[in-house]
Amino acid sequence: MGFFGRRKRKGAEEEAETVAPAVAPGVDRERLTRLTQEAYEEGVRHQVLPSRAQAALDAFDRSAGHLDELFRAAPDDPQLWHMRGALLYSRASTRIALGRHGAAAEDLGACVDAYGRSRLPNAPLLAADALIRRARAYGEAGRPIAALVDVDRAIGAYVEEGAYDSPHPLLADFARILALAATVQLKVGDVDQALACARQSLARYQDLTRQQGGLGREEAGYMADAAGDTASRLEAAHGNWDAALAVNQVVREAAEAGVGGLGQALAREGLHLRLAGRTRQAEPVLARAEAVAPGSVAREEELAALPLPPSLAQALTAGESLLRDRKDAPLPLDEMVRLRKELTEHESYSASVRVRSGSTFAAKAASLTAMADLLLREGQVAESWRVALETHLICDSIVRRARDLAEDLLPALAEPWRDALAVASRAALTSGRSSFVEDVTAASTALRATLAKV
Repeated sequence: MGFFGRRKRKGAEEEAETVAPAVAPGVDRERLTRLTQEAYEEGVRHQVLPSRAQAALDAFDRSAGHLDELFRAAPDDPQLWHMRGALLYSRASTRIALGRHGAAAEDLGACVDAYGRSRLPNAPLLAADALIRRARAYGEAGRPIAALVDVDRAIGAYVEEGAYDSPHPLLADFARILALAATVQLKVGDVDQALACARQSLARYQDLTRQQGGLGREEAGYMADAAGDTASRLEAAHGNWDAALAVNQVVREAAEAGVGGLGQALAREGLHLRLAGRTRQAEPVLARAEAVAPGSVAREEELAALPLPPSLAQALTAGESLLRDRKDAPLPLDEMVRLRKELTEHESYSASVRVRSGSTFAAKAASLTAMADLLLREGQVAESWRVALETHLICDSIVRRARDLAEDLLPALAEPWRDALAVASRAALTSGRSSFVEDVTAASTALRATLAKV
């Protein structure tokens, strides 16, 4: 199978047909293309084994060097940009496996740019795949703002293609994007949105199962390890035991078929049965879990005991309690109640879904920032961070969706947007999270650059 060429979607990956790029005369195009392809394919072979990850990187670097020679002769060739995008995507995957999240994020940023320059019809979706992978890298690196902006962009690309419909040719891809988004939201985002992504992903995998008569191994992996893991943990945290156990069953069946860890799946199912008061059913499941993977039950108990960060709904509810207790409240209580309901009482899986219309959000952003400031002054740092962060994310999504009309929105949004980032910076400093501070600083720098163009 060739490496470069017009890409055809195939689940989470791509197949390629070999198409030689157009390179200026005097350059040995065939030789360079062959060397680039051979080095790339060597890297892909090494990727299969974790012990060969460094060898994979070395091969990808050689491939990139040959590709650079092709670029020097034809820097504007769309086919070369497509080739670069595919190479960077693969190299980033290896860097993520090695825990080199910063370097992976750099590769994926360049990958998004390369796919855009390729001018392929499906370039936005190829870029979305890179964005969701970069979101995970940013999340692991402790950069929530960058991660959640990428989540929003990746989901948005598939929504614009109509992939939320079922059946749809992109159903499997959208299910995967939502599954990965759920893991990012759970790690650094809003837990309500994490659960919404996981539920939406599982629903689409159920549709795929009905349409195809089952799932492929890769599809089952994303369903169980990403969407299922997130949904089962959060449904249990909400006390939705029937929902949690239904997901647990799906995950355990996948594990029994060889997808995922069976001991972990059994331990979580048994623990949830016990917590739901079904002790008699729980005992044999927990015993089997320990037989398959000793210590798995204790690990699941520790995970279940970990506190979850407040969602936006919980943070705003905490703020409302402060308003009720103050005579000098900085904003009306009924206004905040209405705003909380508007933003959180419908299912949303990214910032763009929180607000239907951005033209009236400036005043609401100012109210949210005032609430974030009050929460911080009252020592509720996590709640303050959530409100300030979500305010920034909503402003960012509004401006991105507005495109050519963004300049009309920015003058009103500018001040509350800057203020929200200022509160987020103070909250990050107070929490002692240096990576969060760096993330806010980067977002503030980007905002200043955007406003300077207006």
